[in-house]
Amino acid sequence: MASTLSEWKSKPVTVLTCDGRLISGHLRGYDQLQNLVLQKSYETVYSVDAPPERIDLGLFVVRGDNVAVIADGEIGRAGGGGGEESDDDGVRAEPIKEIAGNR
Repeated sequence: MASTLSEWKSKPVTVLTCDGRLISGHLRGYDQLQNLVLQKSYETVYSVDAPPERIDLGLFVVRGDNVAVIADGEIGRAGGGGGEESDDDGVRAEPIKEIAGNR
């Protein structure tokens, strides 16, 4: 895992946590326990009744034992973080459920 993360350092990533949160930001650091430091981060919250809500988090640390999936790129950005505005205002979805068996 560490070799892959080194390739993504200073690039936009999206993290799905074990408690169902979807957090995007620029990967600034990590350690051997997969603790992640994200800069300019935000959480995307999905709802059936409203468009996705973006909650700015700023500098954010995700504990390694709460990381389920790490993907390169940002959610809601065309081309994976190309700097274009989000075009997912029409998206409706159930909130992501907690990943079973980890808690």
